[in-house]
Amino acid sequence: LVQASHFCEAYLCKEDPKKPGTQQYMSVQAIEPQFYKVLLKGLNLDKEQGLPAQYDRTAWPWMKARFASIFATKTRDEWAEIFYGTDACAVPVLNYMEAATHPHNVARGSFAPTPGKAGALEPAPAPKLSRTPGSAPRPNPTPGGDTSKVLSDYGFAGAELKSLLERGAVVEVSKSKL
Repeated sequence: LVQASHFCEAYLCKEDPKKPGTQQYMSVQAIEPQFYKVLLKGLNLDKEQGLPAQYDRTAWPWMKARFASIFATKTRDEWAEIFYGTDACAVPVLNYMEAATHPHNVARGSFAPTPGKAGALEPAPAPKLSRTPGSAPRPNPTPGGDTSKVLSDYGFAGAELKSLLERGAVVEVSKSKL
């Protein structure tokens, strides 16, 4: 979404002493008034007098700076706890490994092990459709390792394929056994 307003933005949070050197953010997308009201409550601004209307564009830069200063007072995980289970449309921005190990993504099988890289994960095919479910992550191909198969799939065969290989127009590389 467009990040012009203070209620559609990613805000930098206070550095987490348990994760030194990292920058962590909260994403806010409280577009509708009922969600914005819950957001203000989580930020302890719900009882504040004189706040501008949500859609007062002249106040957006000031409110964005105000929200930024408030989000900077707590860690991302502290804000996540405050907003958990609410309709504030404020959620933590997860890094790659946090997203891969999040219970929701684990339950959905959203990530799968990366072949040949112990402990690494990569996105699994999505959506998972019944007739075309996609396939699990595969090892990276060897450049030139499937030249003959690819060319034969496109109709090249026998002497023509052999000629292309002999002239160096295409290359076939043997796959490593490592």
